[in-house]
Amino acid sequence: MLHTRSNSSFPARSYHATNRCACLLMRGALLLLLITPAHVSAQQPRRRTATPSTAERSTASAQTRNADDALLREAAALLQSGKLAEAETAVRKAVAAAPRNPDARALLGVILDQTGRATEAEREYREALALAPQHAATLANLGVLLSRTNRVEQAIESFEAALRSAPDNVFAIFNLGALYSARADYKRAIPLLERAAGINPARPAAATTSSADLALLLTLTNAYAHDGRGDDAARLASRIEKMAGDDARVLFTLALSLAEAREYARAVPLFERTNALRPQTFEVLYNLGVALYNLDRFDEATRALESAARLSPESADTYYRLGLIASARNEAQAAVDLWQKALNLRPAFPEANFMIGEELLKRRATDQAIPFYQRALEQDSSKLIYHIRLGVANFRSRHYPRAREIFETALKRFPDNANLYYLIGYAARAEGQYDDALAAFNRSLALQPDNPDVLTNLGYIANQRGQTEESERLLRRAIALDPKNFAAHHDLGRLLVKLKRYAEALPLLERGVELNANDPGIHYQLFTAYSRLKRKAEADRELAIFKRFEEARKHDPTPL
Repeated sequence: MLHTRSNSSFPARSYHATNRCACLLMRGALLLLLITPAHVSAQQPRRRTATPSTAERSTASAQTRNADDALLREAAALLQSGKLAEAETAVRKAVAAAPRNPDARALLGVILDQTGRATEAEREYREALALAPQHAATLANLGVLLSRTNRVEQAIESFEAALRSAPDNVFAIFNLGALYSARADYKRAIPLLERAAGINPARPAAATTSSADLALLLTLTNAYAHDGRGDDAARLASRIEKMAGDDARVLFTLALSLAEAREYARAVPLFERTNALRPQTFEVLYNLGVALYNLDRFDEATRALESAARLSPESADTYYRLGLIASARNEAQAAVDLWQKALNLRPAFPEANFMIGEELLKRRATDQAIPFYQRALEQDSSKLIYHIRLGVANFRSRHYPRAREIFETALKRFPDNANLYYLIGYAARAEGQYDDALAAFNRSLALQPDNPDVLTNLGYIANQRGQTEESERLLRRAIALDPKNFAAHHDLGRLLVKLKRYAEALPLLERGVELNANDPGIHYQLFTAYSRLKRKAEADRELAIFKRFEEARKHDPTPL
């Protein structure tokens, strides 16, 4: 995940439409729709006089409408020139004169919205829509307000209603597409954004969008990139880059969109160009470093991130990223030190806790890893991998009931997860609870048929229960599905040794050693098979290897 933070010199993601719904403020150009004579409501109160003639009534009505139109035009002009207080005064006069005029209500809503009075603005929008339910401009403006106040579903409904009323309303089309893009629903977003941009999907290069629509093009580029349409994203990105010229904020936002879609090779030159235009900017250097890291350009990434750290020493994310680079270089202690520095700056940093746990687990310091995994899970229980690695660490420390408890708790949050059922079965198997293990393994297999690891464990349990034919069938099926499955080779070879079918066992066990030469058990089975086949030199060799590994294993945790 790319990190940005706003500051006064370089606001991050100024044009990045997927960052927040609040950025979808395509509203100003709609105001003109609110004041055209065609939209002036005819439902205005009549002024009573003593038995006026028809001509007199007609003249008075026209004068009233003209006066109301003049107030609305005055208010709109004041709004367009940024004179919000004066605009509000003028439009309130119009509302007072004609309280059932939807255009006056809608324009008052826009002015209130512009001054940050969202609750009052929404009330006026809804009053206008009560009077004119199909008023597309008001529906679109209400959609913007709803999206900005995090009521996304209601915003979508409002924009869809606007499009039903005015199918060619480009602002509703764009904002609806941007909302779908913000929800990562790119299949729905892209056709709308292409339509707003005037892009024919059959001829994407023949777009009609002007340079005033950079926000739209940025949003569409972001959607293309996240939808895996790299060529379309690159073509549009090149066009935006030309349009942007030396606008560092546009270039930076474009680079962010590409980087977040993992188009790092395309993002890096844009970050570098932004860095040349705005040197010594934390956000630019940080995101440049992240993109370079993802391209395995570790030296350049380190330089960029260290520069970012000097500009913002309090940024925990920078030290976290530097830790990832150190870990990728197998500099384990340096990585842990950097992640610990990140935690000192931000104690509630689940990713840093998790990575320290991972590094300690690699060192086989399992008991030390468990508290870090635990903290990561407490700080963010939404990530399945945090549940799994905490359970795995407890398993490796031989805390089998605790491991099983962790996996079962995770299953409540992530129901019908085949991997969790598999891990529950594995922990139950380690406890010797074979009935529980079988139930979990069979549930996992139902969710993910033909899983060789599950079949291997079912074969192991069948062997333990003396069901040799069933065990052999399951293990051979596992090997057919995964010829590199070490456990299946080991267990089938062990079964055949047990059945005294030594010649059949030997190639399976030898293949098992090729797959994993560091398991003492398979060397012991090879020793037995070689011995029974009167191959003394090979048997002695395997026995010596077994004893050496077994001695070392006394000090090591049990692997999962």
